[in-house]
This record gives sequence, C-alpha cells and structure tokens, in this order.
Amino acid sequence: MSALYWTFGLSWGVYLLFYLLGGRWNPAPEEANPETALLLTAFGFLYMWIPGLVALYFARKEGVRLPLALRPNRFWLFAWLFPVALTLLSLPLSLPFAPWRGFPALYEGIPPEDLALLPQGFFRLLPLILLLTGLLAGATVNLVAALGEELMWRGYLWERLRDRGFWPASLEIGFYWGLWHAPLVLSGHNYPHEPLLGVPMMVLFTLLLTPALLYVREKGGSLLATALLHGTLNAVAGLSLLLVERTHDLLIGVVGLPGLFLLALFNLWLRRRV
Repeated sequence: MSALYWTFGLSWGVYLLFYLLGGRWNPAPEEANPETALLLTAFGFLYMWIPGLVALYFARKEGVRLPLALRPNRFWLFAWLFPVALTLLSLPLSLPFAPWRGFPALYEGIPPEDLALLPQGFFRLLPLILLLTGLLAGATVNLVAALGEELMWRGYLWERLRDRGFWPASLEIGFYWGLWHAPLVLSGHNYPHEPLLGVPMMVLFTLLLTPALLYVREKGGSLLATALLHGTLNAVAGLSLLLVERTHDLLIGVVGLPGLFLLALFNLWLRRRV
C-alpha cells in the first residue's frame, strides 16, 4: 500500500535527519533545558503529523472519507476517561514489580523555597490537579497532535482494511502503528533502559490498544473521538511511572506489563460486543 511506504519512508527519514543533525529524543540530563524541550515538542508534533499529511493526500486522491465531525456522544466521554482508568488501574498492578514512591514524588525537583510558598492543601490535591490538567491537555493541544496519527491509522488505513473485519484489521493496523514508533523507541521513548526490547513491547501495546481506538472511531463517529482518547492517554500515562520506582521499563506502568494486561482484559470484553 503506497500510503504506508510514504508514511514509513518520510517518518523514518525525518527522524534520521533529526538524529544526524544532533537531535536526541531522550537527551542526557545535562542537556535538558527549555530550548531542548521546545525542540523536542516541535519535532514530536511534526513526527505525529507526517502520517496525517500522507493520509490526507491519499484520501483526497482516492476519494476515501475521513470523518471529522464535531458531534460528541457518550462514546466521546468514554474516550476521554478510558485513559484515566487505565492509568490508575495500572498503579496497583505495578506494585509487585516496583515499590510505591507516593505522592511526594510528584513534586520532586521543585526547589524547597518554592514549595514553602504553596498552601498545604495543594499537596493533597496535586494528584487530582495533575489528572485534571491531563484531561484538559488531552482535549486540546494533545488532541490536535494525536489527530495527525489518527488520520492515518484509524482513518485512511481503517477505511482501506475495513472489509477484512474489525479484528483482522485491528491486528494489521496495530502492527504497522507500533512499528512506526521504532526510531523513537530505539532512542529511549517509553523504554529508555530497554530500547531493543522496547520495540516489540511497543508493538504489543499498539496491537492491544488499537481495538479500543477503532471501537471509539466507529461508535463516536469521528476521528476526533479517537484523537481525544489517544491525546488524553499521552497526557496522563506518565503518572503511572512517577508514583512507583522505575525498576524495569517493561514491567511497570501503562506501557508495561500492567497496561498490556488491562488492555487484554478490555479486548476480551470487547470481543463479546464486536
């Protein structure tokens, strides 16, 4: 399929250029600064939108419909809250593999003099504040970024593979989507201490997450609903890594073994409905 060749070629080519010019997706701590963070944010947005631009081109060329209607229904609410449930449930499932760090871990790195200026009640509300911030980001800026990916994977590619059936198409889309992440994962994305094993782990994760996204795509009637789920997950999943010790990248958090287990359970439930 030409669209896939263009997506992989352009995405991986842009990442190679970024790397050769000195860019690093997972920079060393001494390189962390506002300028580096801004550069990574801009590059991440570009990388996520390459599939979207390819999808828009081929969809227009081939007459493929990409639904983008802003008509929320109850499945949009499911898309918004599903990542929160996945994140919170992954925490107790991570505890057999990693000790609990607790809520103080959320404000590590803040200078003591700044902490002293904050009201005491702020620390009790901080987890809720972070979740609400993640929900807000997921419905705004993260939605726009995630839409780039969704236009291809749950948009153009789903329309081309729809005739194969929900589950066969989910497997194929999930595999391509996970493999597309390979340059980022090899550079430390999500699995900084296990970059090689992180690639097949990411493929497993995307294989298991794709049915939920396709379900929302169909029931929500719009790619904006899938972008809402995707963007919110990107915003809140990090909490599952902050509150426990990062003992092993593959065994903790949403993108580790707990997340895979929860998504597998969800797919067993979904299998009875689709």
